[in-house]
Amino acid sequence: MPKTLDADTKDALLGPKRRARLDQDRIISMIPIRPYHIVADIGCGPGYFTIPLAKYVSQGKLYAIDTKEEMLEACSQYLSDVHLNNAEVLHSSPKKLPLDSGSLDGIMLAFVLNEVKDKAALLAESQRSLQKGGWIAILEWYKRETEEGPALEARVGEEEVRELGEKVGLRFVSERGLNVENYMLLFRK
Repeated sequence: MPKTLDADTKDALLGPKRRARLDQDRIISMIPIRPYHIVADIGCGPGYFTIPLAKYVSQGKLYAIDTKEEMLEACSQYLSDVHLNNAEVLHSSPKKLPLDSGSLDGIMLAFVLNEVKDKAALLAESQRSLQKGGWIAILEWYKRETEEGPALEARVGEEEVRELGEKVGLRFVSERGLNVENYMLLFRK
């Protein structure tokens, strides 16, 4: 993602073109989320998955986490606009999540691994934050040229994500193709 959040970037991340490619409700229906869960949207950006996740966990809590202040500001505004009070926006360092060990039922990591240098450290921190039996949904770009998305060398293929997850103690559950450009892997602790 770009370093600064301008109107074009926000429109691209929250706009109808992205919604046509990535239906949030369909994706949420593929994960083992429950209305009472405590969930984190790590790398939340301006809130594309944050809002639907927060609506779904109506009896629980959602933490929207990002390393970029401008993304958190946009996400906070988006949450305020839709009047959700079960979500909290948190700033994170690249190496340490601001969450207690075992505090989460689930984690959404949507298009984050292709942006971080230490993928294993992020997955280890995510695993640490999950309670036993908790889930992690990882959405990424297929490792092939597509019209949209990051450069090919930045992409993380399904096998690599699976190996990284298993290396930090996660149990692979399933893989789903979301469209011609994106996939989702589901893990449990």
